Amino acid sequence: MRGKMKTLHGVYKALGRDAFLAAACIYSDHVQATVEATLSEMESRWYDAGHTMTEADKMVSDYNNGFLTCESAERLLEHERLGKSFLKRVSAVIDAVHPVRLESSLRSPNKAYAGQVLRQMHEAFVKTYGTEYLEEGKYEFIQIPAVIRSRNSGKLCLGIVTLDLESSGEHWGTVFITPYGVVSQGDKDMTPDMQKYLRENFIPYDYWYTADVEGDIHVRFDHLPDDVAGLLRDARGQQSDETFEYIVTQ
Repeated sequence: MRGKMKTLHGVYKALGRDAFLAAACIYSDHVQATVEATLSEMESRWYDAGHTMTEADKMVSDYNNGFLTCESAERLLEHERLGKSFLKRVSAVIDAVHPVRLESSLRSPNKAYAGQVLRQMHEAFVKTYGTEYLEEGKYEFIQIPAVIRSRNSGKLCLGIVTLDLESSGEHWGTVFITPYGVVSQGDKDMTPDMQKYLRENFIPYDYWYTADVEGDIHVRFDHLPDDVAGLLRDARGQQSDETFEYIVTQ
């Protein structure tokens, strides 16, 4: 039987550096590159609005009560590694995309190029996770390639959506691939012009991702718009007329 921890430093020693930092992200938005800096941040920040415990207190309490274990921390670390691997692969795909050509393809009746880009993005996902079917409860937060469609105009965009699979697929964020670059919705550093572009072209929007997510109650795949359905078919394996290369640096 493991002993009780009195300090967050003790939890760190029990979990190990990488697993500790991965688990700390559950409790704090101020996780740093080093353990020392993370400990300092968490010990000086309140976890709750009533100021009854710090972020450090909460993490220590969860460890002592069995809600945070070495096994769960290792699982979070592995999920973090997979997430980083996927972003590396999909970034290589996006870097090879001609943004104006992609925009033209999405507006055209012939969406072969856009479908191929989405297929490459989907392949990056499958290569990372080894599947295109995500079982309920297996992951917490995950990023998946998606088709984004303006509710007002029907305009299409490719991107990546972040889902909380422990909350039945609740949507947490979207990355848009635009003619002006890759933009993350809610990015505090987004320029006013880009904010205006997203607002005028895509807000509000619907999205449909390329993987199968068990238990998602937020997105329906029946009665898809024809243009979205065609792109998703391309992503899931139909042959396209064109090819382009991308390189993942080691």
